[in-house]
Amino acid sequence: MLKNLLTTIALAGALVTAQPSFAASPPNMLVIGTNLTGIRTLDPAQNNARTVSELISNLYDNLVQLSPDDLKTLKPMLATKWTVSEDGRLITLTLRDDAVFQSGNAVTADDAAWSIQRVIKMGQVGSTDVALWGFTPENVDKLVRAKDGHTLEIELPHAVNTDLVLYSLAGSSIGIIDKKTALSHEANGDLGAAWLSAHSAGSGPFTLAQWRPNDVAIFNAQKNYWAGPPAMARVVARHIPESGNLRLQLEAGDVDVGQYLASGDLDALANNKEMVIDSVPGLGFYYIALNQKDPDLQKPKVREAFQHAFDWKAISGNIMRYTGFPWQSMIPRGMIGAPEDATSRHEYDPAKAKQLLAEAGYPNGLKKVLNPSGAATLPFAEALQASARAAGLDLNLVPGEFTPAFRERKYEILLGNSGARLPDPFAVATQYAYNPDNSDEARLGSYYLWRAGMKVDELNTLVDQSMKEPDTGKRTEIFQKMDGIYSGMDAPLVIFFQRTDPYVMRSNVKGYHGHTTWSTRWHGVTKE
Repeated sequence: MLKNLLTTIALAGALVTAQPSFAASPPNMLVIGTNLTGIRTLDPAQNNARTVSELISNLYDNLVQLSPDDLKTLKPMLATKWTVSEDGRLITLTLRDDAVFQSGNAVTADDAAWSIQRVIKMGQVGSTDVALWGFTPENVDKLVRAKDGHTLEIELPHAVNTDLVLYSLAGSSIGIIDKKTALSHEANGDLGAAWLSAHSAGSGPFTLAQWRPNDVAIFNAQKNYWAGPPAMARVVARHIPESGNLRLQLEAGDVDVGQYLASGDLDALANNKEMVIDSVPGLGFYYIALNQKDPDLQKPKVREAFQHAFDWKAISGNIMRYTGFPWQSMIPRGMIGAPEDATSRHEYDPAKAKQLLAEAGYPNGLKKVLNPSGAATLPFAEALQASARAAGLDLNLVPGEFTPAFRERKYEILLGNSGARLPDPFAVATQYAYNPDNSDEARLGSYYLWRAGMKVDELNTLVDQSMKEPDTGKRTEIFQKMDGIYSGMDAPLVIFFQRTDPYVMRSNVKGYHGHTTWSTRWHGVTKE
């Protein structure tokens, strides 16, 4: 009977684009309405964004994991225990002996070593974290190695706070891949990347049944999962980018979990007793990026004018009610080094903004093109456009998906939001304060300060120190100093809100917990 049911569901999944919605989802199937825009591959090494991280985290297990309610305590996953040498340069992990990949192959330390080596050698966005620890394509085979079938050794090339290294092992990009299966599909030395874009080779609780970019991803439960089979026989992630449509399907029961809903729809769903809204704190911000390749925006007084051109208080209780809270420090609230209060460093003052523009040489104001990073930030950009007009800034708002242009430094002004996976202020500092090489050729798109076109040597030094320093008290002082420099330099990334991510669930869904580091897992999800 289950086989017949799954066959029926598969046919329904294949018709997603032709039908307005599924019927009410079965009790053993979870349907997630989300935005799959821009996801071209499910290869762990090539991803580090929110939605795709959730998908990958259910196909591939990590060596260690972080619970959504405890971001400081590392817990076992494929590794049952680990030790750090006295000098802090060698991490030894012991792997469990009962985990198997979906192929039936046993998970070994060689698979784990190869998965980390692969991330470094491919050099895609998934390598952002681990590359910082000093691994290169030339040294990683020697430093990350299998001592035996179930013992993995990670030797650090230079001193690094080992908590950061272990946190990075919990990220979705370091999901452990079945080496034998991936290499059997290798083409032109790509380490299986083309095949893994639409197939899975993991040991996670689910396997990939179907993947159509910008449409649907279907996952089947892995019955031989080492932690026991999931309660959900199938999970379907559907591309429903229009918020009003997603809200209607949540209300009808066609969708069980909704992501990326607009504030108006969230307000309506908050009054529905059949819905639960979980606002998950994020490790990132909503910001205005001012491209320093633009001669006008290079001027400090122009950058300062933008600090006073946005009426952020007007939207804090509506547009941003569920998606962020006022915060204008580069250190996330609640983390070491964060100020006690950073909610009003940039007050809306259009008269002051006009004065600053005049002092910079623009007595008649300034015209620029404003892009949102994507659909989710468009309402924020519209609010900025409106309030900036009174401040002497004529911003021509051009909607679309402009994150790729931001990575290439091909924009004038961009309004976006960021996130990070390491639960430590160092992760955010690498985005907002780190840029070791400001040349176009460096192509350091993982660093937002490079995207904005500014290099500050003192900040680079402090970020490096925070990575290496083992003492928490000293690291706190480093982050405090970093924040002081950043807030006083008229930075080209003007922070207004700290991010939160709202997840809407029907009340019968239990055990679904949005994760601050985006590693939301479905293994424990049930439906009543």
